[in-house]
Amino acid sequence: MMKKSDNYEQYFSMCLAYIEIGEVAAHHENVTGEYQNAVAYQLYHALELFVKYAILKKTGHLKKTHDLSMLFDSYYKLYTNEIYKIEHPFDFTTYTPSNENLYEYEMYEKHIETFEPKIMDQHLRYPYDEKTGRYSYQIESSYFTNIRKTIKKIYGEINDKNY
Repeated sequence: MMKKSDNYEQYFSMCLAYIEIGEVAAHHENVTGEYQNAVAYQLYHALELFVKYAILKKTGHLKKTHDLSMLFDSYYKLYTNEIYKIEHPFDFTTYTPSNENLYEYEMYEKHIETFEPKIMDQHLRYPYDEKTGRYSYQIESSYFTNIRKTIKKIYGEINDKNY
């Protein structure tokens, strides 16, 4: 368990750094699954750090985990207002297929059923193998721009600042 004395603002600063790194990397034209998952991991980790920041800011304690679903469950129990909602591509709890990729959810479900990952970050951080399969993401640089705006707005609300 982390203590209140830990500097939770460092989590927010690191979150912004990962967003910037992801945005720059997303501009690259490499479309291989490995490269795209490395880009997606920047977003995954940025979200993890932001949610940890918000939880630490409010409670002073945080269980160490990399599981976004567990972290977001804790986050949404603390921050119940709609303004704190963060939509992201790693959340399939309220998934609605788009016209662009109607089968994405089915692909995800089949992947989860086949490979039974503990947490998605393992599938983003390492090359595919018999344990992780070939599930991959492609995240555009504009997504990083938009998530930065969302996170800064929420940060402002948490700290009662206007961003």
